[in-house]
Amino acid sequence: MNLQRRSILRALGAAAVLGPLPARAQGYPAKPIRIVHGFDNGSNPDTVSRIIAPSLTERLGQSIVTEPKPGAGGRIATGYVATQEPDGYTLMMLTAGDTVTAATDPKLAYDLARDFAFITTVVEFPFVIMVNAESPLKSLRDLIEAAKKAPGKLNFATPGIRTTQHLTGELLKVTAGIDLLHVPFKGSAFTDLIAGRLDSLIAAPAVSMPQVKGGKVRAIAVTARQRTEALADVPTVAETLPGFEVYSWLGLAAPAKTPAAVIERLGQEVRAVIAQEAVRARLLATGSLVGGSTSDGFRARVEADVRKWKGLAVKVNLDG
Repeated sequence: MNLQRRSILRALGAAAVLGPLPARAQGYPAKPIRIVHGFDNGSNPDTVSRIIAPSLTERLGQSIVTEPKPGAGGRIATGYVATQEPDGYTLMMLTAGDTVTAATDPKLAYDLARDFAFITTVVEFPFVIMVNAESPLKSLRDLIEAAKKAPGKLNFATPGIRTTQHLTGELLKVTAGIDLLHVPFKGSAFTDLIAGRLDSLIAAPAVSMPQVKGGKVRAIAVTARQRTEALADVPTVAETLPGFEVYSWLGLAAPAKTPAAVIERLGQEVRAVIAQEAVRARLLATGSLVGGSTSDGFRARVEADVRKWKGLAVKVNLDG
């Protein structure tokens, strides 16, 4: 019996435990499935979605289409998917930034915990803190010491206000006892960092590594609990500030009330895909760690992150 058949039988077994298979789950999937995300082509969610799509297509027997809906820090896409038919044909590649939004924006038209069924995490990754390659700041300790000598004079750039990178910078400020000016960028900030118009930048490994490897910028720290394979010579923030740790993540979700049998089937198939050697290698090459949680585990992580960022937002007086 091949692996695909065993996966299908396990999914049907899970459905039997839950009771009769809901009508909308019978024969699933019967048409192409969309993975929607809220960022541009070439972004981390876009890259990861396209890495897993071919193998997931093969396993499910239906095309997996990646559909970017950029804008408003991901809110447009997340809000859109929350209102779609809960039939398993429109999925959302959630990001950890969705938990920051949920924690800091009381005016959201959707509720992350209420309006989504969580399938599985796909990857997780730390952030990279970088400076210009010619900067006199050679290490995170140099940055901290310079910031203490000139409070509010040095800056850090991120993809925008109330992004995970922004909150990571705020956590760094609180933990180190320093004052840095936040500079939100709608597009890439690398041009300004390379030109010396920015002091530092916090970004995901997928977009950082090409610049670091090309010698245009210098990575001074990663926010992982231990050094990463992709940037093995870059210290962790925790080596300077013990206990500091921030991971972002990507995970698949569906509109609430999607049949449990469909959620179970999708979770099993995605976890099987990301365990494949070739897929795993491509994900690792983006600077990510491969995920693969249960639905309940994913929900618990989302809820814990919302609590964490809400607590920090209150501490730094980040208005909603």
